[in-house]
Amino acid sequence: MLNLEKVANVLDAAADHLDAIEAEKLSSATAERQERIDTLAVKYADATGEEMPASIRAKLANSDKDVVELVNSMLEKQAGEVEALGGPSSLSDNSASLTIKEAADQADERFVTWVNS
Repeated sequence: MLNLEKVANVLDAAADHLDAIEAEKLSSATAERQERIDTLAVKYADATGEEMPASIRAKLANSDKDVVELVNSMLEKQAGEVEALGGPSSLSDNSASLTIKEAADQADERFVTWVNS
């Protein structure tokens, strides 16, 4: 005859095993989410010069992955290097005039060249 106590022990062991697997999945997902939030906090600090508030960290930790990725991309754009939009009109600064008369003569010459072109 079937020993019900042994069956119950096997079922309990199986349930414990499945609970352990589920707890491992949950803890790895939590650790991954926390790592993403820590990375965002560093980028936030780089972009703003301030620490990310704990309330914002908690909200981001409970947010959808897409929301976290959106905030991440915005912070990357904000904290990125700023590119220069322009440059000097000439590569050499040696063209500076020494006297007012030379500067006036050069201005007149540039104007005449511009009018004739």
